[in-house]
Amino acid sequence: MVKKRFIEEVSGLLKVLSHPIRLKILVLCSRREFTSKELRESLGISKPLLISHLKKLVSVGFLEYRVELDNEKMIIRKYYKTKDFEVCVNKEMLEKMA
Repeated sequence: MVKKRFIEEVSGLLKVLSHPIRLKILVLCSRREFTSKELRESLGISKPLLISHLKKLVSVGFLEYRVELDNEKMIIRKYYKTKDFEVCVNKEMLEKMA
């Protein structure tokens, strides 16, 4: 019997990685920390679209952030960076799903 939950989890991870904008975010944030404003400017996308992509990347553990208070402007900034992760799908893994 195929392990449905495991397949759904792997499928979800691959789905998150399959979007070009999310891959670009991971590449950018692997070099240094970026604020959401910097990411929006680099990618040329709207704030709501960026937030949607960031939430997906954070929820599956590919991206993390730290929060910093800007006392001068009285705003909170999030600084995003890519977490260490490894995704591997091979024959052995597929056999474990069966």
